[in-house]
This record gives sequence, structure tokens and C-alpha cells, in this order.
Amino acid sequence: MTQPPVPYYPEQGVLVREDALPGLLPPGLRPEDARLLFVHAHPDDESIATGATMGRYAELGAQVVLLTMTRGERGEVIPEPLHGLEVGRPECSDDGTALGRYRVGELHDAAARLGVAERFFAGEPPALDPAVGFAGGTGHYHDSGMSWGPDGRAAPAEDSSPHSLTAATADEAAAHVAAAVRAVRPHVLVTYDDDGGYGHPDHVRTSAVALRGAELAARPGADADGTDAEPWRTPLVWAVEGEARAEDPRPQAAVHGSAERKRAAMAAHATQLVLAEDGARFALSNGVWQPFSALETYRLLAGDPDAAAPEEEAPGHAQASVLSTLVTSVAAGAVAASVATVLHGAVWYSAAGWWIPWGLLFATALLLSVSLWVGTATRRVWAAAVPGLIGYLVSWLFAYGGDGSVIVVTNPGTPVGILGLAWFVLVFAVTILAVLVTAGWLRARRRRTGAA
Repeated sequence: MTQPPVPYYPEQGVLVREDALPGLLPPGLRPEDARLLFVHAHPDDESIATGATMGRYAELGAQVVLLTMTRGERGEVIPEPLHGLEVGRPECSDDGTALGRYRVGELHDAAARLGVAERFFAGEPPALDPAVGFAGGTGHYHDSGMSWGPDGRAAPAEDSSPHSLTAATADEAAAHVAAAVRAVRPHVLVTYDDDGGYGHPDHVRTSAVALRGAELAARPGADADGTDAEPWRTPLVWAVEGEARAEDPRPQAAVHGSAERKRAAMAAHATQLVLAEDGARFALSNGVWQPFSALETYRLLAGDPDAAAPEEEAPGHAQASVLSTLVTSVAAGAVAASVATVLHGAVWYSAAGWWIPWGLLFATALLLSVSLWVGTATRRVWAAAVPGLIGYLVSWLFAYGGDGSVIVVTNPGTPVGILGLAWFVLVFAVTILAVLVTAGWLRARRRRTGAA
């Protein structure tokens, strides 16, 4: 009887060159200013292959973002009570959709334990190019499945779905990756090497489309809502090191990551793996034990590891540079604050003797609208406060900068003086509100797809 081949899995951290870089970031870029985009094939890959790295950079304050290409519908299920979710078992009645939904929940827990700021699947904004769409019509990619070849390496499955990742053209899938890259604007993109680590067809395809997507993102494209998106050239693209080879000439990075976060994240994927009690080993559904490692190594796929990160970024849908943000916020704030201050005292009087301070209402709405626009357009919280600060300066100059000014009156004994005092209070309120709303909007944007 022929014995099944022993599965091959690359062991992490077995070869670290003397000149290996200690991290993945471009030189001079502080971790708290960095954005890293990890592109993986299935839920659990992020934790097993790069969990220590993701956890470490999250601890350092970096924005860690995860794009997962499929929901892992064809994974094998370990817990016996959940065997009905596994495709191919008699008790499974669907194409893996139920398992995919279950694994989305596992990924949600794992991402939270790793400190991931934002995560999404291919086909979900921002990883969606509406001009390309999905040829299969499903709006997302299915797990392609796999088999074990005679050499112990993963091979394509014989019954892959026509909606699977490997059934789609590489250009189609790469376009969705490119849309995510333009939106996230990462300083570092991490995916697999061209062999996918151990040959899984989805890993191999993910490597190809991630690298191609990074190239396409350097050209103008569209956001998920169809609006124009600024191009972005990712400074560094790294591959998870599969089979370590001393003769590999590519630069290597060795990250001593967070063992605690990696173990916690791996434990969240209970359908796919088992951790030993001592945390030193783990096994997938085939029961082959593999050593746990918080040392993860990478090889450079694209970019110059000696080149500094870009200092300026285009405004608009991308995060604006400090200079362009300052110019935008000051210019918009000066116009809005001046117009609002001049009009704040306008009053409509009725024949019956009552009056409506329409100028104060209009001025407040105008200053708030411009403050929110500046904050959200530039994606910087401090920018939302600039129009209000200018409003204070303009109001003070009108009220106290010259003798006899009637534009801003602060005498509480007259109606116009009450409006002037109210305007100072409202400028302060508008500034605080704009900052709070902008900060909340940015947090929501980063987490908009965090819940499954």
C-alpha cells in the first residue's frame, strides 16, 4: 500500500543572514508613521505566516492592514462538532459558504488580537475596482482548494470552483489589489514568494496578483465608489520566506515579533489548527506538528531597502502631506472664517417685533462645514481645527483690532453685542465638534470592514 507523502511546510527562522535587516520599514520611517498592508490567501495565513510581525508593528503604533483574498471555503475542519461545515463530508450540504462565514468570524477575532487596524476581503471596499468587477459574478473569490502532490507539496484540487481565486484572471484579481493599495497607500506590502511557501495554488496566485497589484497601483485608477484615486508606488514589497536558501541573493529581513499576539491569533483559528499546550508547536488538520516561531523572515520582492520613504503624499483621497494640508486648511479657513464673521450679526426682524439671527446660524453652519471638509479631505484631525482657530483670530481683529468696529460687537447690553459674544462661543464649539467628528470618521474608516 502506498504511503501518503509527508506534507512539506517551510520552517520559519531557520536561516538568518548576518546582513539581514531587523525590520521591514524603509529607513528613516518611524513605526508610528508607517502603514503596512499584508496580502494573504485565506483566514489563518496571516497568523501562521506573519502573525508575530503584524503584532509587533501594531504594538509599535504602525497602521497594520490586512487584505484576505478568499474566505477559506475549502479548508479542512478539525473540531468534530463542526465537521458538517467541511466540503466533501456527507453531512456538508453546501459549497463551503457556511465554512467561509465561520472562518470570517475566526479572522475577526484573530485580527483583533494582532492589533490589525483595518481588514477586508477582495471584493470589499477598498479592495474593489468597479471597472473590472468579478467575471464569476459572485463579487468575491472562493478558496481554490488543494491536494498533496507526490513530493509532499501542495497541488491544485481536481474540483476547484469556477468562482475560485485561481479561476479568475491574474489581471482581474490584481486590479482589486491595486485599488486597495491606492486607498491604503502602504509603505510596506507583504505577501508570499512565488512558490506560495509550500505550493498552495491560492498562495501562488496571491503572490502573483499582489506583486502585479502593487505595480498597477502606481498608475491612476478608481476607488471602490468609482471616483478617481491617486496613484501610489509602494516603497517596499516583501515576501514571506518559504524554503530558506543561503544562495538566495535577495535582501533578507528578520523580524523578532510578538510571540504572545501570534499565539493568541492562531488560537482564534480553531477550525484550522491546534496549538500544543506549551505553545511550542502547532498542527493543522493533517496532524503534522510544526515548530512555533516568533522569528519571521522575509525576502525583498520589489523596492530599494536603502531608499527613504516618500515624504509627501498627494491630497484628496490619499492622506495629504503636511504642507498641502496646511495650505488647504489655512486658505479654506481664512475664506470661511472671514465670510462667517462678517455675516454673523445679520438679523431678520418681523413686523410683530420678533427676530431671527439668520446670520449667526448661517455663519456657524458655514464654519462647521468647511472645518469638517478640511479634516476629512486631508485625513488629518488637526486640520479640522484650523478654520476655527482662524475664525477666532479674525473675530478678535474685528472686535478689538481697531476703534469703532461694528462687525463684531461684544457689548452684552445690545442685541448685536449678544450675537457677537455668542459668535465667539460658537466658534469654540464648532472647532471642538469638528475635531471630534473628524477623529471619529477616521477611526470608523479604518475599521469599516473590521466586523464581519
